[in-house]
Parts: sequence; structure tokens; C-alpha cells
Amino acid sequence: MPDSPQSAGGKARATKLTKAERTEIARAAATARWAMPETRGEMPEAESQGILPIGNVKIDCYVLRDGRRLIHKRAMARAIGLQSDGGNAFMKTLSGKTLGSKIPTEVREKVERHIVFKPLNGDPAHGYEATVLIDLCDALIDAEPHLLPNQKFLAKQAEIIIRAAAKVGIVALIDEATGFIADKRREEYRQLWQKCIREEARKWEEREFPEDLFEIFYKTYGLKRLNPDSTKHPKFFSKLIRKYIYEPLLNSNGAILELLDEKNPVVYANGGRRYKMWQFLDEEVGTPAVRAQIWQFVGIGKGARNKQQLENRFYESFPEARAPRPGAIRDLYEPL
Repeated sequence: MPDSPQSAGGKARATKLTKAERTEIARAAATARWAMPETRGEMPEAESQGILPIGNVKIDCYVLRDGRRLIHKRAMARAIGLQSDGGNAFMKTLSGKTLGSKIPTEVREKVERHIVFKPLNGDPAHGYEATVLIDLCDALIDAEPHLLPNQKFLAKQAEIIIRAAAKVGIVALIDEATGFIADKRREEYRQLWQKCIREEARKWEEREFPEDLFEIFYKTYGLKRLNPDSTKHPKFFSKLIRKYIYEPLLNSNGAILELLDEKNPVVYANGGRRYKMWQFLDEEVGTPAVRAQIWQFVGIGKGARNKQQLENRFYESFPEARAPRPGAIRDLYEPL
């Protein structure tokens, strides 16, 4: 079948591009595919929402379709004891002359970068990833000696939140350790994980992970990138992608990775596989979940200066990944 005029024109233009230009176009396309919805000009949408009681505070919380857990901006204000539920009061308080100078730059940047999202009903809302509340409470407690008398309540409320969250956390950890939650939700998660996987690999589709991910690997492992224009990377990066992206995917603790390994086993003597893992991911659940995991990891890794810092930050965000399961993935540089 002859090419259409558009297809023929596209091929003709491609032949005139240099290798560097083709690489840059491919890289830009890959970045666009893996970008968060807001980066692509789309509004993230909530998949579920509810009220989380922590101590005497009720917090509006959401889970986005891409897997991120959010707290509404007004709930952040309520959580730290502000009388107004409004997000403007929250921002005004944290940017004040006294308190603003005591909030670490990293935390302040997180507070300034709220996420605009669409709840299940109503107008678009502003929210933050759930861990920002804990980061903020830590900062308020540290700032307590420097607060004005009429601001001391902020540190006190922050300590209440931290203590209450710790109590909730230890209950959740016991439930997980004893299998209580697993027994109740195992089937639900199994269905979710299965839904994440396609029966067959996508054919004739090229996709790459974003360059931001690889830059973190190069930086934290102290490796020099010899050819910045090349899309080829050290072979052991695939081990890191398994460890940091696929292993914790959808809180499966490696279960999804095991399913992918079944679908796409090693078939070559050098350890290679016939397909890329992402080719078995379904567009509704699997691809958004990987995309969310990638950018969450990129956020974790941006400030890490070395491998140890990267691991520490990763395990702080994914504590369930710290204790290896039988046959769990080991770091290439980790001693046996």
C-alpha cells in the first residue's frame, strides 16, 4: 500500500534531520508522554475522595487518577489550627515576616506549588500531596522558639498532628504486618494489579522514560554522561528502574513486577527480554500509575546528592519497600 502524501512528506523531512535533531525530537516526545497532566496542560482528576480524621481535625483528602494522594488547601489551614478555612489565610500566614523566614526553602517551595485538580464534584480545587502536611508540621515545630506569642499555637497544633498521625501510622503498620489489611483487600488489589496489565504487548509503539529520570541516576551514582545526545544508557539503569519504579508500583510491593516478568520473561542469553515492560501496561491504570511513580521518584531524587541520599529519601516515601521480600531486587552496587 503506497504511503499517503502526509506520510511521504514526514519521511522526507525525517531524512533531512541530523541525528542530534532526531534525538531531541524523540526526547521531547517522550517527556511529553510521561509528563504529569498539569505539565501537559491538562487538569488532574480525583478518582476518590473522603474525610480523614486526625485527632480532632477533619481533613479533606483525595486520590487522583494518577495515584497521587492530595490534601485540600483549606484542610491544610484547618490542620495547623487557622480559624479561617480559606487557602488565602493559609498562604498569608506562612509567608509572614516572622514565620516565613523560618520555614525551610524546600518546604516553602512545596507550599507555593499547589496542585489545581478536579474533585469528584464541584469546581476545581487547590491541594497538596499529603506528605507536604508532615513536612510543614516538622518545620513549624522546629520554628517554635522563634515564633511570636500569637503564633505559638501553630507549633502546638503541628505537634498534635504529628503525634496523631504517628498513632494512625502505627495502627496501619500493625495491620499490614499481621496481614489484617492484606486479608481484607487482597482481592481488591489483585484485581487492580491485573487490570494494570495487558494480555499482549503493544506493537509498533516507541516510548522512552523521561530524561529527568536518567539524569538523577547519573548524578547520584557519580557517573559522567559521555554523550548527552545519546538515548542509550548504562545497562544497570534497567535494574534501578525495576527497583525504584516497578517494584513499588501501586503499593504492590513487587506483585505487579512479578506479573510483568511472567508476561515478558528473559529470553536472550544476555538477560534481554523480547519487549519493554511498559508495552504490557494498560492505558487506563498501568501507564498513569507508572507515570505518577516516575515523577514522584524524580521529585524525591532532585535534591539527592548521592546514592545513599537517594535511597534514604526513597525509603522515607516508600517505607514498605525497605524490607526486601524473598527474591527482592537488590541494588547493583549493594554487597551480597
